[in-house]
Amino acid sequence: MSAVPPAVVPGDRPGTTAVDGALVSSQGPLVSASMGLVAVIGYAGALVLAHLLDAPDYSVYAAAATLLGTVGVFAAALVPMPLTHVIRTHPARSEERRRGIAFAWSVSAAGGVVAAAVTALVATAFAPAGVVAVVAASALVLFLASPVWGWFHGELRFVRNAVVLEAEIGARVLVGVGVVLLGWGAGGALTGFLAGSLMVLLSAPRALWRDLSWRTDVLRERARWAETGDIAATQLVVSTLVGADVVLVAALADPDAVSAGYQALATLAKAPVYVAAGAVAVAYPLLRSARARTDHIIGTTLRSFALLAGPAAAVVATVPPGLVLLVFPERYAGSLRLLPALAAAGVGYAALTLFTSVLLGLRAYRRCQAGLLVAALFLAAGLGGGWQLAGVPGLAAGTALGALLGAGGLWVAATPVLPPGTLRRARSALLAAAALTTLLAGARSVPALWVGAVLLLGGVVLWQLRRPDAVPTDELETS
Repeated sequence: MSAVPPAVVPGDRPGTTAVDGALVSSQGPLVSASMGLVAVIGYAGALVLAHLLDAPDYSVYAAAATLLGTVGVFAAALVPMPLTHVIRTHPARSEERRRGIAFAWSVSAAGGVVAAAVTALVATAFAPAGVVAVVAASALVLFLASPVWGWFHGELRFVRNAVVLEAEIGARVLVGVGVVLLGWGAGGALTGFLAGSLMVLLSAPRALWRDLSWRTDVLRERARWAETGDIAATQLVVSTLVGADVVLVAALADPDAVSAGYQALATLAKAPVYVAAGAVAVAYPLLRSARARTDHIIGTTLRSFALLAGPAAAVVATVPPGLVLLVFPERYAGSLRLLPALAAAGVGYAALTLFTSVLLGLRAYRRCQAGLLVAALFLAAGLGGGWQLAGVPGLAAGTALGALLGAGGLWVAATPVLPPGTLRRARSALLAAAALTTLLAGARSVPALWVGAVLLLGGVVLWQLRRPDAVPTDELETS
């Protein structure tokens, strides 16, 4: 039988009505706030570890954490995204849902074994044996927990998703820091990843277990493998591009304060990726719904993205050094001059994530992969050229240029499927972001004034996100 249903299928979930982008406006800010809180908690944990670990240990931890982050993104593509489609289009207890869930658990187990082997092999290039073992175990459990996220997204349980996400990052930070305090260096810090993934696995809803059944024949369905492979390959490329600079620093640079400072700041500078992820996370299951009003969903998603990513990058690029050094180790202060370039790179990475998710939601796999190939070439040239010209500082500039040009290439690939008027609204968003950066840079010399401006900006953004007339529907086509 055909395993992967088309975008609109006969006999869909009963009572299904047309789906528009309203949930992006109502639930997107919640998911973004959750992602932002996760980023804050995770970064706070990274800063604590930056104080507790010496520079060589922290450099190993940062590279291994980035490697596991790549595994997490890959697992989120290989299992939850195809499972989300099955759940969006088939009711509980149905045969097709049972087959989809059986396939998801089978792939998560097999993928976990492969991920453990691959990450262990990569980690041997920069980490001792104890760290390699923890990385491999964490990669395995990350995969095993991945069907839980697919169920949450497919059932549009974004509040529950947010709660579990906070629990995961909380467990990761508390366990990681606690084990480091007991005397186990970088390997101890990484045990937090293992604890967080176990937390997710234990939170699996009973409805997911009720639909779990033994269906070995699903592994022979080519259509299901084809879609899973397309999504997974695409997301693997994206996650590799987003984390390449941090791993490159660990592999090529001396393990000193300069490289460790870059790695710590690179995490902060990816704030646009985290805070804009809410709109993207909500958009994908909506686009995979039967009777999806795709133009309205995409238009709302692009607007939410612009309202979140631009201001986030402006804040990161202009944060006063004195405020950063309240929590940032003094020995890494020399790296603060890299923040503007890294913030620009964060915008490029966020745009890559956005356009990739939209194209995957529309099942435009070949168009997405062609755009990512262009993005990979731009980013590789930026990373390599920047490193050769000026080491770590050059890498920051090269990363920014490569990420922005790569996002532009993916945008060109996505243009035919974007709603009318997208280019004009994007131009306005870029001008607004440039103006915000200029204003915040002017207030930077007076930290209290800068903080006040950021709080005001946050209020304006939240108000704009919640506006009921957020999307210019007269410009959007009804899908």
